[in-house]
Amino acid sequence: MILILLKMKELLIESKGIRTDQYFIPPFELREGELVIIFMENSSCFEDIKSQLVTIFAGTKKHENVNVIKPLTFAKPIKESILKGIFNPISVGRYLKRNADPRNSVVSRIFEIDAFTKKDKIKNLDTSERKRLSLCAVFSKTKNVSFDLRGEGAAYFAKTYEFVKDEIKEEGAAILIDWTDDLKNDCSKFITIEWTVDLEGLKKIFDGSVELSKMCE
Repeated sequence: MILILLKMKELLIESKGIRTDQYFIPPFELREGELVIIFMENSSCFEDIKSQLVTIFAGTKKHENVNVIKPLTFAKPIKESILKGIFNPISVGRYLKRNADPRNSVVSRIFEIDAFTKKDKIKNLDTSERKRLSLCAVFSKTKNVSFDLRGEGAAYFAKTYEFVKDEIKEEGAAILIDWTDDLKNDCSKFITIEWTVDLEGLKKIFDGSVELSKMCE
């Protein structure tokens, strides 16, 4: 009898659970090739929760229950000031030159995925195109990413999600921080953030009368 031992994929992040006095994020592991979704049902606290998780997964802030073996780089939204957009708008080519490694094949591949060119201005791209361009820049330097799909309509986010899945299938891993469960059945693991306060407590958090608690100082 021949035993075939399957090598377990490399562990990037191990979380034993993050608990505050208001919410709980269940334990999970992120391994190479996996795409984990962390879901929070209410959007009013989304940016705060997301920014805290991003800093933890990047290794910028330490949490006693989270072991970051390989940090994740967040794909930041591409923003341009109104004045710069009028007088000196940045082109796709200039953005990639500043933010991406041109030697990586993903830089040329983004022009096969989207219809824009290097000469097109960032200000003329839609939210979904900007998101993929940001991801392209990140993927040119690392295959370990965190991202969100905020601002992308239902007709567009699937293209971005597939782009990420394609980039990590050979190596790397990703965490999507999301406020919908549309992709619940199309990920490696689906982690739901659980509120631990009562309805009155939730109301105060959502209307801003009580501050959202921090995961770490």
